[in-house]
Amino acid sequence: MRAAAMLAVHGAAAVLLAAAAGCDDNTYSAQIDSFPIALTRAPLGGGMGGQGALVATAAAPDAHDRSFAMLVGTGTPLTLLAGTPSTPPATEKVGFDLLDPLAPAVRARFNGVSILRLPLQPLGDGSFPLGGILGGDILRRYSVDIRFGAACGMDLQERCSTITFWGHHGADLGYLQDSGYAVLRFSLAGGGEVTAEGDPDVFGQRGPLVLAPTRIVLRSCAAPADFSPDMPRETCCKEPDAARLATGIDLALLLDTGVGPLVLSRAAWARIKTRLLTEPVESSGVLQIATWPVDIEAIWSTIPRFALVDLEIGAATDPGPCVELGRARRIEQVSAQLVKDAKAGVASTACTQPCDNDPREPEKAQNSAAYLELTGPIPVAVIADNEAYLQGLRFDVRPEGPELDGVIGAGALGRSRVEIDYVSGPTRAVFSCEPDVLRSECWAAARCPRLPDASFQHLCFGLGYHGLAASCAPSGC
Repeated sequence: MRAAAMLAVHGAAAVLLAAAAGCDDNTYSAQIDSFPIALTRAPLGGGMGGQGALVATAAAPDAHDRSFAMLVGTGTPLTLLAGTPSTPPATEKVGFDLLDPLAPAVRARFNGVSILRLPLQPLGDGSFPLGGILGGDILRRYSVDIRFGAACGMDLQERCSTITFWGHHGADLGYLQDSGYAVLRFSLAGGGEVTAEGDPDVFGQRGPLVLAPTRIVLRSCAAPADFSPDMPRETCCKEPDAARLATGIDLALLLDTGVGPLVLSRAAWARIKTRLLTEPVESSGVLQIATWPVDIEAIWSTIPRFALVDLEIGAATDPGPCVELGRARRIEQVSAQLVKDAKAGVASTACTQPCDNDPREPEKAQNSAAYLELTGPIPVAVIADNEAYLQGLRFDVRPEGPELDGVIGAGALGRSRVEIDYVSGPTRAVFSCEPDVLRSECWAAARCPRLPDASFQHLCFGLGYHGLAASCAPSGC
């Protein structure tokens, strides 16, 4: 149902897109057929098995026989090609094609792209060389659909990754939440002037290269407790109780599909370890980042689960992603009980907890936040808090963004699917899970909006239509 809904939003898959050049770039153009482009995966690294960063197959327009691996890097602000930088470093205009490695087809052609040539490090175990990075300067022009682990192969037991470029998204929040998508809203961060020189003007003069904001920072709750809607409901009376009952650790993470594992600072890892039921197995190794010139010392381990959580309440009263995750779980329990009782034909006693109700209208529950929950083992690379790679990312998103705790790599996103909608307002990441995946592995919960009164119904948590639940009596507290 969700796949059909998304297809209805985009229309026919074989639409030819022509990207119009902006007023600040009158040479860029692209032709994209909007079919999925098959991707490969770099090794995860750290001696761990599993799939890492996303990699496309690219080639110069007149040299398809000399294709190269091109990282798909949502965390890299500018498209790069491997090579020796000029002196001083300066952009140049190039064109390249994205090829389908499974069929003799050109899926996308980009012309007049301003790139830098820089040395790029091999990924994973050091044996996966790269020829370039498809960066945020191109990605931000589109709504980009990425499937991290679609079922494929003759028996559907293999896992394949694809990327699809759309010229627009078009669906509003109400449509997406009724269709079961977890919509996480964000503002692009980063950008600004860098030390390299930009494109020459009409007189041949170059100024400093100015990068547009492309960084995507998402709220995360790491290592929350296991959950299912049929668990016993906890009593949650007042707002402090919601914080007391929250499980997991609040994090701010940068989304970068050009990285393999979930990368965490040591401080964040120390906080997470206090919430794990068993002592994690740790091993020493290195983390290899394509744009970083040296290996980064890292501790490799896993966590059992983490969730990406939308900001529903608002920045002024933000209780943190783990509190909002707990609220969404409690509201789902009420919705599940309402639907179950309705099917059984019995009067339901389900009620929303007082701590989850709107302070202005205590008889009505608040909106629940959309979230994506992934269950592990989730690969983690832990690096020093003062590591220059992490500090550079933190510097780039400040002061508008939060203090980063790490990076979400493609290898941590399991069998989820995301459409990064750069072109709508607000910008948003539309998450779902592959249709054949179990909830115990991946679960996308759409925002569940509050209802004005008992005459209205809504669709939430993959359940049938259901109405407004009563508020639990304060006497129970």
